[in-house]
Amino acid sequence: MKTINLQVDGTLNRHVKNPKTSAQTLQRVLMKVVSMAYVMLKYICNHSFEGVSNGFQCMNRFKKVNLKYLRERAATLQQYGQSLNQFYQFMPLQSEKWSPFAAIISQGQLPQVSVSIDAEGGHKARVNAPSRTYADFVKAWGLQRGDQLTFVTVQKREGNYEVNYARIVLNPRNADGSGAPMTTEIVNSQGEFPCSNWKNRLNFLTFDFDTDHFNFVLGRGGDVVAAGIIVSRKDRSGGWFRSNCQLVLNEAGFGNDLCSLMQAVENSYGVNEIDIESEFYLNNAGSAGTGSTEDVTPGGSGGVTPGEPLYNNFATINGTSQTVSGGSVTATAPITSVVVSGTNLTDVTFTAKVDGTGDTITPTSHDATSASFTGLNVEAGHNLVVYHGGIVWFTITAQPAGGSGDGWEEG
Repeated sequence: MKTINLQVDGTLNRHVKNPKTSAQTLQRVLMKVVSMAYVMLKYICNHSFEGVSNGFQCMNRFKKVNLKYLRERAATLQQYGQSLNQFYQFMPLQSEKWSPFAAIISQGQLPQVSVSIDAEGGHKARVNAPSRTYADFVKAWGLQRGDQLTFVTVQKREGNYEVNYARIVLNPRNADGSGAPMTTEIVNSQGEFPCSNWKNRLNFLTFDFDTDHFNFVLGRGGDVVAAGIIVSRKDRSGGWFRSNCQLVLNEAGFGNDLCSLMQAVENSYGVNEIDIESEFYLNNAGSAGTGSTEDVTPGGSGGVTPGEPLYNNFATINGTSQTVSGGSVTATAPITSVVVSGTNLTDVTFTAKVDGTGDTITPTSHDATSASFTGLNVEAGHNLVVYHGGIVWFTITAQPAGGSGDGWEEG
């Protein structure tokens, strides 16, 4: 089995010319997983991110945050020597099925309602509650009258995965001021849905109270393999607030029909298939219209997600521009300064370490287009490892004066 190591190159490569290496295949598998998940969850995820415009911008946010989550999760497992076989479950590229994962489906500032899944009790989703009444439920989770709860489940039914939704607009008290039992307002003893408010969409197959939590199964039934609740609130100006929600998983519910990330990449290795977000064939020129070779990926157009970090293939080392696309370069000792550049770099964490094990070095300056490491003193025989987002980007080997200088290119 081939070794997969995100430490080599954790960046998302949208312009894969020869998608036959395991690292490239890994990126394509993750992109497929996120893209397919968005297609299945688009009904809510095209407007579920607070402060982000509906539609295209929400889609971009969904893909960006979930790709970041998946890459960081995989890198963390490797950092601690754990097998990627533990890393949830995925489909190889040639599969037409989609793979539920712990997707981030909404972001916002409202209180978060946590969900769990009872893997041994019929695979139902559950939410903690101190009693059966609306009033106590609202108080327990920091909600308020009029808030909307959107229940989301992925359920395995007859070997397939179905996404189901239900929503409740909270009405925490009866007309006489007494506490309203959630069970009788949502599902009565005959299994009917007596709510008359048109804003409710009651798609519950099961909604029952068990000691200190509500159990729920949606739609046509099946084992719940993923679930979450999104809280929504409308302000007086007509704007919408959301809560954070990341789906929780019942990994036992998947069975044996999916494979691990390692297996998905292994089964996809060398598959010559078009990426779900493939490039436009002609759109591969340098940015800024100057014919520059320093950035082979068009920035801000040509299908690139707005706001996504892009990294130039050159770095300025000791005042001289040098290609870093190969991941390993040399420079005459001592290495005193390194400047890396790109676009949309504000939220990227840049660090460096001598020999990869020394103290963490942070940039002396950092903005949207560059990060500078100055005041360095890396002597001959030592390396400077440069990271972005916690992932190795390139390594500079400090060599004595008069060395070969291979890889140098005047800027």
